[in-house]
Order: sequence, then structure tokens, then C-alpha cells
Amino acid sequence: MTWILVAVAAIAVVALSVWGLSRRTRGSRHNSNVIDLKSKLKYSRAKDVQACSKCRRKRQVTFYADDSGAVRGLCNECKKELSQHRELYPV
Repeated sequence: MTWILVAVAAIAVVALSVWGLSRRTRGSRHNSNVIDLKSKLKYSRAKDVQACSKCRRKRQVTFYADDSGAVRGLCNECKKELSQHRELYPV
């Protein structure tokens, strides 16, 4: 009879420790600052495409600063157009 109680208690301790460990890892995965590499690789192309500051079209932009210090992300077409009127410095 004593062995049965010891076995049940041991099983309960193991079950509670596994349950507590699974809750702790699930919570830390949710609140972690670590980014999953697979999800980052899927959306890396979307990161390279941003809206141009002048024409607002979604394209690959390069950031430039003008004489007043204003920084703009410009596509190649808008950069050619603005560089005729202003001096642009790459950031």
C-alpha cells in the first residue's frame, strides 16, 4: 500500500514539473525579444521596399539629406528630379 502512494506521489510530482516547465517555456517564447529567423527571411524582401517621400510609390529608396538637414527617402526617378534643383547628400 505504501509503494502505491509513493508511486502516485512521484507521478504527480513529475506531471506538475512537466506542466510548470511547459508553461514557463511557452510564456518566454511569447514575451521574448528573439526573432525567429525563418519568419525574418520570408519578409526580408518586403522590408527593402518603402514608400518614396516625394511620389509615395512603394519602391526601393535611398535616404538623402539636403542643405537644411531634412532627410528624405527617394526612389531613383525622384532623386534625379530633385538633384537638379537641390544639393542632396547620401545618409
